[in-house]
Amino acid sequence: MVDPEIGPAVSCDGVVMSNEPVSSGLVRLDLELDQPLSFQPGQFAMLNLAGADPLVFSRPFSIFKADGRRMSFLYRIVGRGTRAMGALVPGDAMTFLGPLGRPFPQPETDQPVVLIAGGVGLPPLAAWLARRSDHPGLEIQAFFGARDGADVPWDLLDDRWDVSVDSLKDVPDGRRAWKGLVTDLAATSKDLQDGRNRMVLACGPTPLLKAAARFAEARGWGCWLSLEEHMGCGYGVCKGCVVPVLDPDKGPEARRNATCCQEGPVFNAELLAWKRPHRSQ
Repeated sequence: MVDPEIGPAVSCDGVVMSNEPVSSGLVRLDLELDQPLSFQPGQFAMLNLAGADPLVFSRPFSIFKADGRRMSFLYRIVGRGTRAMGALVPGDAMTFLGPLGRPFPQPETDQPVVLIAGGVGLPPLAAWLARRSDHPGLEIQAFFGARDGADVPWDLLDDRWDVSVDSLKDVPDGRRAWKGLVTDLAATSKDLQDGRNRMVLACGPTPLLKAAARFAEARGWGCWLSLEEHMGCGYGVCKGCVVPVLDPDKGPEARRNATCCQEGPVFNAELLAWKRPHRSQ
């Protein structure tokens, strides 16, 4: 895998074009920015309300899609900031800073790739999969995990995605879901039993990321994880999103704190110091 070229971040204004639920727990936000921007899958943006009553801190969101000036995100309403976002209607203004962070690597050869996403971890992996149309020979298996059938954004998942749910409740007719953890679904996939070396890319809550890292390590596969950390600024100043990583240059057991927003949010799983306390837990 090779790192893609990263362009500069831009601060600009945006107008809400759509802000609608795509499942029982996920909302898709479409913004029209005042200028066209491109991004690499895995990068994020800091969004905030515009006007006289913005949030104290902007909120980070992985970029789902971009088409010219239009950029899309998925989010779950969990706190004050996302509740305020959930009340936005077409025509409302927002502020945008991005794209930020280091993205997922790009394929260097025809090595098969495994995508593992959970909940709001879908955007960067869906974006990565969409970019692979220019690599028709690249073999990809994609897995998505959700709470139940109602929590799955079915309209955003094509037939390349296998779906797992904690409960088979509300799985729509004509769609198929497997009950259990998404990493267990990947582990039992017949398509992954041929002994070939693969690369795993994952995004989702911390338990999913740790399970994806164990899944890859058990098979000797490389693994890249997009972390979901609390970010206050998005560019490494506030130090609110530090994660412990290994520091091989200083010794096999040496560790240091890395800012997720600058050195991540995508990290090589081998460099994450999982045994240290983790802010997301």
